Amino acid sequence: MFEMFQNYNEPAQQQQGAGSSNQTFVLSISGSSIVPDRINTALIGKICNSINNLYSEGYKFALSVGGGRTCRDYASAVKALGSNRFLQDLIGIEITRANAMLVINALDRAFPVVLSDLLRAREIIDAGKIPVYGGIIPGYTTDAVAAVLAEHLNATFINITNVDGIYNLDPRISRSAKLIPKMSHEKLLAVIMRSAGESAEPSQHVVLDIPCALLLKRSKIRTFVLNAEDTANLEAAVRGQEFKGTVVESTEENEVPEEL
Repeated sequence: MFEMFQNYNEPAQQQQGAGSSNQTFVLSISGSSIVPDRINTALIGKICNSINNLYSEGYKFALSVGGGRTCRDYASAVKALGSNRFLQDLIGIEITRANAMLVINALDRAFPVVLSDLLRAREIIDAGKIPVYGGIIPGYTTDAVAAVLAEHLNATFINITNVDGIYNLDPRISRSAKLIPKMSHEKLLAVIMRSAGESAEPSQHVVLDIPCALLLKRSKIRTFVLNAEDTANLEAAVRGQEFKGTVVESTEENEVPEEL
């Protein structure tokens, strides 16, 4: 299913995380966090300010920006007008690219154009700029785009979204839901597949989709899932300090509680 990505893919030989010699991070900015109902310009500014601070400390970034509520509204409108899923995805891609332009506007060192060629990311980073992407291919989320970028750049993948991390149960409906601090890629994929089987709608306790999880798993990419609102927490994660969220790694020690 990943043939369309093969021209871009450079699988990581050894994934290194925060605090290591590899200081490159691919940040997937969830549309649900920056456009929950309307555009949250204050949060976009906070996130970009943190990236600016971290960049000044020597950390390198590539960004992928999601569509959020606006994307879903347009997809629903296109569907109501009789279009198929392919055209719904095309409009969604345009919305993500508009959101990406907002992020570019708030970054000090952003490359000034929303990119679609994944191979350009490395040269832009080496030139001292931050490459920013939206959607690229119909049927694939901006999280999947970020996962491919992480493979290409041998980088750590960070998803910032509207929850604190990955939970054992949906925190919206269960008071007993617990944040999972560490889990394996295998367990993450199993949880996502179970969640997809339960409902056609995305689950708030599993914030990544199946194609993204498969990409992360095949190259054993170290992954963080964090709350976008807590930008100080994001900065701590990048710096290798203590933070709140979920770490996904391909190690036998990182197991998910059995209630999953």
